[in-house]
Parts: sequence; structure tokens; C-alpha cells
Amino acid sequence: PTPDIAAGRVVLWHSYAGPDADALGEILVEIKRTYPDLTVETLFVAYDDLPQSYAAAVLAGGGPDLVAAPAWWLTQMVDAGVVQALDALVGPGLSDEYFPAALEALRRDNVLYGLPVTYELVSLYANQALTGAAPPPATTAELLARSQEDPRQGTGIYANLFHLAWGLPAYGATLLDGDGVAVRDQGAGAAGFLGWLQALENEAGAYVEQDYGMLLDRFKKGEFAYFVDGPWAINELRGVLGDSLAVVPLPAGPTAPAQPWLSADAMLINPAKSADQQQRALLVAQKLTDGTAGATWAGTAQRLSANRNAPDVGDPLLEGFAVQAESAQAIPHAPEMDQVWGYAGDMLIKVLNDVMTPAEAAIEAAALINEANDK
Repeated sequence: PTPDIAAGRVVLWHSYAGPDADALGEILVEIKRTYPDLTVETLFVAYDDLPQSYAAAVLAGGGPDLVAAPAWWLTQMVDAGVVQALDALVGPGLSDEYFPAALEALRRDNVLYGLPVTYELVSLYANQALTGAAPPPATTAELLARSQEDPRQGTGIYANLFHLAWGLPAYGATLLDGDGVAVRDQGAGAAGFLGWLQALENEAGAYVEQDYGMLLDRFKKGEFAYFVDGPWAINELRGVLGDSLAVVPLPAGPTAPAQPWLSADAMLINPAKSADQQQRALLVAQKLTDGTAGATWAGTAQRLSANRNAPDVGDPLLEGFAVQAESAQAIPHAPEMDQVWGYAGDMLIKVLNDVMTPAEAAIEAAALINEANDK
């Protein structure tokens, strides 16, 4: 940065609280140490109020220089014209610095609108007090076989699309094509994964259920060895299972590795600001998302750093999720997804309750989604 860019004032709006706010404070101290002539002022805005307050301020010609926001707000912000495209501002090599899926989560129509700070996804928790020295199951067939051999080697999976999306590409299924058409009825992939879930649910020591609290409680009690969940459960599970808790990769399917959905939080830049001020805001955004900051997000807030070069903070559970992130996909944000969430949930319920065969449920869900989306 030029001396002019590294001096001045940048305003950041955010909703960080608790350990997240502590991590932000530590990173801002480091930014001040590196750039003593650069002041970063922060304003806390309640999470539910932040998107509307930010958009209104920008449309009125004001607002902060930077805003910390989750990727699922991005489509509405782009449509409203309140977030700056970054492709012309950032240099090459971003894919070497950030997890590709975290960057992809912040693109709309192949345009990048933010720098990823942290991310979330699901992987496979293992209770090593039950698994012993056995290596983690490499395939879905092996995970099912362990449940069949010993109920205590079973698995708990929350019957929610975010928790289950990893299995569709693993079985060769595609949710939506490039035109937003639901194509899960094409080929045997979706039906194959649904059939595997149905077989798993029918085992005595395995559960594919909509009651998340029940699954979490049973896993903590040691009723089954494996649990598909995200980093938000680390503190609660580690508090009960201690060093017996591990995070291992989700099993591969017959076609491809597991590819869970990844959702990112990001730093977004106000398009109403001057070019110099946008460069100043970009400098701060880069410092909030670099490897050094990533170590702070992980060590202080137990967040998964979107920067692939963040130093290891010595937490094997966070490292397990980082390994899983290498094969993750950005959670889709096509407008057609509004219909997918509901109908995909209905599809799962019908299969798990034996109302429909996996093939019938996949065909019906695709037809209903396409009808609702006028495809």
C-alpha cells in the first residue's frame, strides 16, 4: 500500500460478540501496530438489524467502509447495489490464499464481492472411546457396515439438507444444473444416496433424524460412535468427550469424495465510497482475513479460518474441519434454491418414513422444484 492508503480512517460495522469480538479486537490491535497512521473504528449492530441498516445507509450515500456479513446476505446486497465488486481491486493468487469454496461462496455471476473471514461446514465427529484404534470409515459402505456389525459403531445424521448435501456428489448426483433446473432425478445418484440413508436409518445403532437435540445428546452419551455435524458443536462435545473426540473426513461415495456445503462470513466493501477509501478498506479487509488473523480467529474464537495459510493453533478438531474444507463446495445461492430447501426436506422425510422409494422421491422432488421455479 502507498503511504496515503495506509493512513486515515476506516469504519467497520459488525455483529461480532463474545469470543468473536475478542478476536476482532486482537486483530485490530495488530493492524494498528503495523499501520500506526491507520485508524479502524468499529460499530456493533445487532445481527438481525445489520443488513437493513447497512443497505439503507449505503443507499443514502453514507454507511461504513466495511461490513462483516455472512454469504447468504450477499445476493440481496448485490441486487440492491450496496456491495462493491472486488475483481478489479484485488490481485491474482486468491485461490492460493483462501479455500476455493470460501471464495466461491462470495461470487455472484462469477464476480467476487467479498474476502472470506471464517467458514462453516460439516464433517464427521468420532468418539474414539468407541472406535478404538480403527481408522475412520473411508466409504459410506464401510460406515454402514460398522453399524451393522456393532450398534455402538453406528452413526447419527441430522436429516437436514445442509448436513446431507455432501452425499449427493459422492453418489454422482447433481442438485441443480447451470440453468437452475433440478436434475436429481437424472441418473441413479440421488436415489442411491437416499437408499443408503434409508438403510442406515434401519440399523439399530444408527439414526437419521430431524431431532438435532436428540442426536447430539445420544452422541454425548456414547450411544453411537460417529456424528455428522459442524464446528458449532465443538465446545459442547469436547466438554463431555474430552480427548476422545476427533474430527475425521466424511466417507466417500461410490463415485466421488464427500463434498459438504461450505458457508462463509466475509468482509464487504461499500461501493459508495471513493476509490482511495475503497483501497483503504480493502487493506483492512486483507489484514482481517490474512493468515495471522486466521490464527487469531481460530485460537481466540475457535472459528475456522478461511485463509489456508493460517498457522496451526494446535486444535486437532479445527484441523479436522480444515482438511474437510479442501473438498467442500460453496453452498448454492441460485434463486431456485428457495424451493429446493422445502422440497428436499419433504423428499428425505418420505424416504426415511418409507412413504416412497428413493427413486420415486427423487423424481417427485425434482418435478415439484421445477414446477415451482417455472422450469
